[in-house]
Amino acid sequence: MSEEKEPLVDVPMWDLPVRLFHWVFVVAFAVCWITGQTEDLDLHYDSGMVLLGLIVFRVLWGLVGSPTARFAHFLRWPTAAFSYLRDSFGHWRPSYSHGHNAAGGLMVAALVALIALQTVSGMASTDDVLFDGPLHGRLPGWLSDPLERYHELLANILLALALLHIVVIILYRLLKRENLVRAMIVGRARLPRSVARMAEQSGGTKGAPLWRALICAAVAAAVPATIHVTLMS
Repeated sequence: MSEEKEPLVDVPMWDLPVRLFHWVFVVAFAVCWITGQTEDLDLHYDSGMVLLGLIVFRVLWGLVGSPTARFAHFLRWPTAAFSYLRDSFGHWRPSYSHGHNAAGGLMVAALVALIALQTVSGMASTDDVLFDGPLHGRLPGWLSDPLERYHELLANILLALALLHIVVIILYRLLKRENLVRAMIVGRARLPRSVARMAEQSGGTKGAPLWRALICAAVAAAVPATIHVTLMS
């Protein structure tokens, strides 16, 4: 029986830390981008530091978290992502991936890297009036100048990636009949029984202990707090 004809069953996919990270990231990014446009620099800085903490958490959780959260589970070469996109959208059939597919994994990696770069560029920026980032004047000019110059450009690139992400989610729902939003809310995906069985047998449905997430969260909160206290004092 093909996967498309199999009955669908609920399968654990996204653990609570991943889901909390995702939705807090959405809110923090929206606040950061809006305050950048309105020039509310204090709130812009605070939301940027929240994003930095979230990125630190995601990197740590990508190393020690649940199977579907780990980079080893979803990071693939770009050729694998291109092959997935060609095969998947060429036929508009459900993908039924347990976790990030090859293209989605690269998107996660790109967002993590760009947000990390964006937060550093923000800390190196100044408006020459009321706001100086904690790294402003502390880095050599050959590094701080391009970081500050491209801060707004990076923000627009990130916004474009976020909009692309939303468009892809809508296409999945309308054309591939996959509800990615539901999975990120409840943590469970509707997958064919054979896919669910493979995920369970490989250990992919097991969650990491909560104490690991708490340690990662504590470290993630400490990083921006330490940077602020050390560099702004």
